[in-house]
Amino acid sequence: MQLADALVAALRDWGVEYVFGVSGANVEHLHDSIHRHETIPLLRGGGERRHLASVLTRREDGAAFMADARARVRRTLGVCCSTSGGAMMNLAVGLAESYAESVPVLALIGQPPKSLDGRGAFQDSSGIGRAIDAVQLFQCISKFVARVEPNEFWDVLRAAVTAAMSDRPGPSVLLFPRDIYEMEVPPCPPDWPAKLATMTKRPAIDAASVAELFEAIRSAQCPTLLLGHGVRRSLDSNAVIELARAARIPVATTMSARGDFPNDDPLYLGMVGAAGHPSAHDFILKRTDLLVVAGAGFNIMTRQPLAGFPGTKMAAVNVDLGEIDRAVHPRIQVCGDVGEVFGALLERLVRSPFVVPPIEGYTRTVYRPRVLELVKKDANDSSASRDDLLQSEAIAELSRHIPENGHVVLDAGNCASAVMHFSEVPPSGSSTIALGAGGMGYGVAAAIGAQIGSPTGTRTIAFAGDGGVLTNGLEIHVAVDLGLPILFVVFNNQMHGMCVVRQKLFMGSRFEAATYGPVDFAQLARGLGSPASLWVGSAGTAGELRQHLADYHERFAHLPGVLELRLRHEEMPPFAPFLPGDEPTQPMMKRVASGWELKAQPTSPSSTRRIPSRRRASGED
Repeated sequence: MQLADALVAALRDWGVEYVFGVSGANVEHLHDSIHRHETIPLLRGGGERRHLASVLTRREDGAAFMADARARVRRTLGVCCSTSGGAMMNLAVGLAESYAESVPVLALIGQPPKSLDGRGAFQDSSGIGRAIDAVQLFQCISKFVARVEPNEFWDVLRAAVTAAMSDRPGPSVLLFPRDIYEMEVPPCPPDWPAKLATMTKRPAIDAASVAELFEAIRSAQCPTLLLGHGVRRSLDSNAVIELARAARIPVATTMSARGDFPNDDPLYLGMVGAAGHPSAHDFILKRTDLLVVAGAGFNIMTRQPLAGFPGTKMAAVNVDLGEIDRAVHPRIQVCGDVGEVFGALLERLVRSPFVVPPIEGYTRTVYRPRVLELVKKDANDSSASRDDLLQSEAIAELSRHIPENGHVVLDAGNCASAVMHFSEVPPSGSSTIALGAGGMGYGVAAAIGAQIGSPTGTRTIAFAGDGGVLTNGLEIHVAVDLGLPILFVVFNNQMHGMCVVRQKLFMGSRFEAATYGPVDFAQLARGLGSPASLWVGSAGTAGELRQHLADYHERFAHLPGVLELRLRHEEMPPFAPFLPGDEPTQPMMKRVASGWELKAQPTSPSSTRRIPSRRRASGED
């Protein structure tokens, strides 16, 4: 069997389903084999022939983002590809995110022919002379990298996938010189794994450390679980939920894992982190005597609002304890897969049952929205209108339409912080955000990776700022091509909002390289598809937003859609590093049969809707 066909057969038989990428001279053999995959024999006789398709993305970083999101949401291996040169460099952007956030991705990268290494090949990356060294480049952002040789093909492919999915997961990179695709490879080994799941390896659990953790939880007066996205990718994520419910342990989640514990469960305290809920932070700081951090590295985005919580009152469960140990040195450390560890804790709970005293007097709270005056204008400026749409109003309305059993994908910046802070993840839904490398544009492409291949009726909503859409917005065209029911919501405020707020707060309002002229995103979107293939709307008032949402969900929810929000006023983002300790709060939205609604608030000057008078709207002189 030729190498390209052997690669496609392995991916297909493992049930990979999609290879995201842009074709080119040094990867086109791979795409040709995908095109012919029905004629490529199964690696094991009598098996089931599975679907495998290539997804043409608009940029290679979009391909890596899609593979990353698919791996996160499906708990599988994401696969992306690119040709050499600039394409390879673009792909690296997404792989850096997967590496930082421990997402299992396999990158297949074409290279110039081996025979031209160091001899003037176009896009040479052999590392000879002044050529880029692709192996060294990807060693910085992957768990495994190898330049493939035909006689080592099976061993290298197995090693790459095992590395990507085992211990602390992450990306693996395979480099394919153009002149090896049509070379013959040895027969498939007799012990070749038939399923991806069998290639996942985790460190053995130490029974003594599990026993120590169990006794610590049982003896604590107010233990609290803090769940990170490692729970979702564990071997048994349900074990974590079962233990929390059986022992009645309060639960908080990180921003990356906000959908990984039912948000409507009475045990759920809310989200912890820079955009987290102040009530959850207060509960941990003032009432928790044992914080069990499970599947999270407790990085600065998570721990900043919990500054001062001591490692002596903390336990950690993770396949890789290095990050949290360097940050806070928890008193109890259990190295192992979170699902396996909590399964062992459940077994102990059956033998020695206990229940944590119920939570009393807890109300989940959020920061009260307020307009932030960014640029001083004349108090008589007539351009301000009481009907202008505010970001917090838009999120409240949009929250009614977040799909159950669907996917929420968030891009970077103020809008992502606000959506996470003010809304919840509906039952059986997922929530995905890039907080590793944290690049703008991730959410636009990642929404496609989350939605593609979902059961009929599943929908996705993607929240992105105008900066993210300007960065990677043409990936929306992929959703149009594939007919994916994704609603892309664009927060259009003509700026990189978080940068502008920082410049306002910390740089004396010296705004630089963060604002730009107006862009009509609805008009841009209309160029990406006909009305029969893409719904487009633009709202500048709450009334317009309600109309557009009703129109889309009543008549066009089976199509991709782009909804532009024209935001003329900036609100203070609910981002803890920007806020004083006495920032006003209010109860969190609650879920009702018709969607979501805000709990009633006492009427006061600080709680009523405020359109800036262009004079001290931020409380500053």
